[in-house]
Amino acid sequence: MLDLETTEISSEKQTRTTQVRHGDSLADLIDRAAHALAVDKSVFLRAAIAKEATRILDAGSRHVLTPEDAGLFTAALDSPPPPTPRARKAAAAYRSRVAYAD
Repeated sequence: MLDLETTEISSEKQTRTTQVRHGDSLADLIDRAAHALAVDKSVFLRAAIAKEATRILDAGSRHVLTPEDAGLFTAALDSPPPPTPRARKAAAAYRSRVAYAD
């Protein structure tokens, strides 16, 4: 179910507008959903948009590894491979450009 009061967004003063063009089918769907929750259409739309935007940003901010991939990742951290010539060249170029990199 859509949580209508979970974020600080709901307590902000609502002064901005966003216009979205859509068809009759989506208008009907929005009206029915808002009615089912017994809220105004604007309340429903703000909550739905906030929920979906948060989901998208959260999904892109972390990586989910399989147990096998997690094992390979931790093994690589515990015993990293030796640097390649390209990595050595990049490190030398970095040291030549950066004076203090503590």
